[in-house]
Amino acid sequence: MRAGVFGATGYTGRELVRLLAAHPEVRLAFRTGSADGHLKHELGLEQDADAYFLALPHGISAEYAARLRRERPGAVVVDLSGDLRLSTADDYRTWYGHDHKAPELLGTAPYGLTEIYRDRVRGARLVSNPGCYATSALLPLVPLLRLGLVEPDDVLIDAKSGATGAGRTLREDLLFCEVDGDFSAYAPGRAHRHVPEMEGVLGERTGRTITLTFCPHLLPVKRGILSAIYAKPRRPAAEIAAALAEFYAGEPFVRVVAKPPRLSEVERTNLCLMSVHEAAPGRLVVFAALDNLVKGAAGQAIQNLNVALGLPEAAGLPVVA
Repeated sequence: MRAGVFGATGYTGRELVRLLAAHPEVRLAFRTGSADGHLKHELGLEQDADAYFLALPHGISAEYAARLRRERPGAVVVDLSGDLRLSTADDYRTWYGHDHKAPELLGTAPYGLTEIYRDRVRGARLVSNPGCYATSALLPLVPLLRLGLVEPDDVLIDAKSGATGAGRTLREDLLFCEVDGDFSAYAPGRAHRHVPEMEGVLGERTGRTITLTFCPHLLPVKRGILSAIYAKPRRPAAEIAAALAEFYAGEPFVRVVAKPPRLSEVERTNLCLMSVHEAAPGRLVVFAALDNLVKGAAGQAIQNLNVALGLPEAAGLPVVA
């Protein structure tokens, strides 16, 4: 299989190139980007491939997805931006601040949280890859809420991410001297763009309106996400942990562990590790850790490609740090 990567000079695009180099069934046909040796994005549209990864900014990616769907209908397109994650153009305008460039695509791409929507991804030719924070929260929350293990009306997500989660855009608050040795919250309240995709998935999977309290933080590290999810349990912590383990039994990339996971355990892997603990009387905390560039982006995109094309799902994806 031949694959092309749009945006290969960004952090996620570079991770895609790295992972594809080890894929036994796929070879890199071309890559676009701003550095020497890369095609311009527009020239990538002229390249023939079996699969295209769009690691482009939101607002741009949808136009490329629409072109590729028209001109390469048999190829798989995996969009890693936020352009296809919401269901309506109005929602997109509300959360992204501008009109959608290809509204006809909204609602046509399965949401690529692979372990939850594998049946929809299988055979798909357009897949919307989830956000990194959303992946870390939804993998535990979908079974927690769908199985009725926690109260749905009081869920708080306290999430921390490495600086690569913001991309390679030159910003003062992301400079080494600003981040190193510091720790800060950002996008408080209902400001982060992963909120509507998380609530949308949880609403679709549970059949009810779910309103989350979500606050992300910037860690002084390069990569990784650690999310702490606080909720009111309906069963003892040990039973909830056992239920999560049963829900993900046989999944190659999701594991329930006894101790709170560390970022070093998931770095450069496609793993999501989670653990369950009593936090206080009547309060539960679930930790979920993953690499934001792998399971939170490039690795999950390749996992979705494997499923869409009928390849071995774990092909080319690391499970050891």
